[in-house]
Amino acid sequence: MNTDGLPELTDIGIKCFLESAPLYSKKSFKLPPEPREDLRINEIDSFCEICEQKRPFHDSTLRSDRVAGAKAALMAFQQLRTGKAGFSFTCVSCKKSNRIYLLEQTVDDETITIQKYGQLPRAGIPRDKTLQKFFKEDRDNYEKAVICLSYEYGVAAFAYFRRIVENNINRLLDLLQEDLQSSGGDQETFTAIQSLRDESPMSEKIKIANLALPGHLKPDGLNPLGKLYQVLSEGVHNLPEEECLKKAKAASECLAFLVSELASRKEHRARFKSSISQL
Repeated sequence: MNTDGLPELTDIGIKCFLESAPLYSKKSFKLPPEPREDLRINEIDSFCEICEQKRPFHDSTLRSDRVAGAKAALMAFQQLRTGKAGFSFTCVSCKKSNRIYLLEQTVDDETITIQKYGQLPRAGIPRDKTLQKFFKEDRDNYEKAVICLSYEYGVAAFAYFRRIVENNINRLLDLLQEDLQSSGGDQETFTAIQSLRDESPMSEKIKIANLALPGHLKPDGLNPLGKLYQVLSEGVHNLPEEECLKKAKAASECLAFLVSELASRKEHRARFKSSISQL
């Protein structure tokens, strides 16, 4: 395997993988210059359901009187080589909540690829509450998209997010025009957004979308609306799995940003008007 661009295997890299990698996902690393005997790490961070907050979780096999160099009972190998590894962690506060992970690793001369194939308790699938509300008429597709994204099924996730964007793009344009009217936006921007509803080639819509947002909805010049129209223009048939996954994540982020920004501005305006009317 070409090691160009691969991160070096470190405790931090293993920690991040255990904490956030979806089940069955893989990640490759360059082997470190200093040989290590196993993948074990001493600590992760996780939300403790008993403490009801994020807490450090320590290796359950750690003991103050442990003989130096002793190996954890869950580790299924004695050297960093192809095989399997188990990890068990316990919340440092309540001493009751546990996290267990199972990894499989493939090692060659220069790299190691690890895959998470087991996790207890099962990780929850994150859902954006603002998007859930916005997609209440399209909830089935949104649920499928989120599930596919969480398991890194790139082609499926991208296909579902394309369908979601296509089904809801006019509702998003409604929110944009309502925001422009309430904030006194210029007529040129308003007309540009209106023209996105017209029947025209997608290439033309992408150009218009890249000009149709006010500055406060383009952080550092990035245009989420243009990205969404670009998603609509691209099929999934000839794209590799990883590329589809990237595009699905981008579509999700663009939707979350636009909907949450517009919804919060609407809420703040309503709260302000209500407060002023009582003076």
